[in-house]
Amino acid sequence: MDVAVVAESQTPDEPTRDIYFEVKKRGLSVRYIPLQRLSVKIVNGDAVVETRRGPVDASVVVIRGLGYVIDTNTLMRRVTVLRILERKGAAAINPVDALLNCRNKLETVYLLSRAGVPVPPTVVTEDLYYGYVATRDMGRVVLKPIQGSRGFGAMMFEDPEQAFQVMRTLLIARNPLYIQKYVEKPNRDIRIIVVDGRAIGCMYRISTSWKTNIAQGAQGVPCRLTPELEEVAVKATNTMGLVYSGVDIGEGREGYVVFEVNASPDWRGFKQATGINPAVHIADYIQRVVKK
Repeated sequence: MDVAVVAESQTPDEPTRDIYFEVKKRGLSVRYIPLQRLSVKIVNGDAVVETRRGPVDASVVVIRGLGYVIDTNTLMRRVTVLRILERKGAAAINPVDALLNCRNKLETVYLLSRAGVPVPPTVVTEDLYYGYVATRDMGRVVLKPIQGSRGFGAMMFEDPEQAFQVMRTLLIARNPLYIQKYVEKPNRDIRIIVVDGRAIGCMYRISTSWKTNIAQGAQGVPCRLTPELEEVAVKATNTMGLVYSGVDIGEGREGYVVFEVNASPDWRGFKQATGINPAVHIADYIQRVVKK
């Protein structure tokens, strides 16, 4: 087998199917495997990753996420199994450590900031008073889950007293506080898809709400990809160690700001808005890797 495509769902979503069929068009042997079906056997000093059908021997493993609502034990198991595949020579797209870094918003914003990529002012804490002072000093803020996607669970506050009550509840449930200063911007943001060091296209995500995720009802329309936008998106992607990504960029008053770097982006809205299928470019990259 040349390529294994793995994801949590028993039935692959549209982007995952896109990758599967584009890889197949190139004459490569490819198989879809739910993450739950990957097991590891360690015997006589050797580790073998396998399914009920036998060992998984692939040159490339396309990892379409690690799972959304899972506990720490499940996450550790999945990460270790995928790392074993990497260590045994499979090229992981995207790499496991890069997926983990993108899953962790604190790690993401730290790495981007250290690399000089503009990000919103951010405070992350488990200290309620520290968080309260941060919301008071920042003014309008957005409180997000440290893990999360598609805008689910993100809340905006202008009143630090209201934010205090929500933060208190989150801490009681043992959730850390991830607080960002709200970036004043038009009623849109920009999603850019990057593959193998090149931005392949971009779209505006236009919304009547402050949330501009397609999953939250935003509409995708084509956007002109400027050299500046491409530079920001490619730098963010490279900083996170990704082969491909979806980079979300806001048009702040002082310039562009990167909100998120998605390691397993959904691109249905992007395809509809731009006519570009990222899976074509990803499959081209996979083909080059397999032929090496």
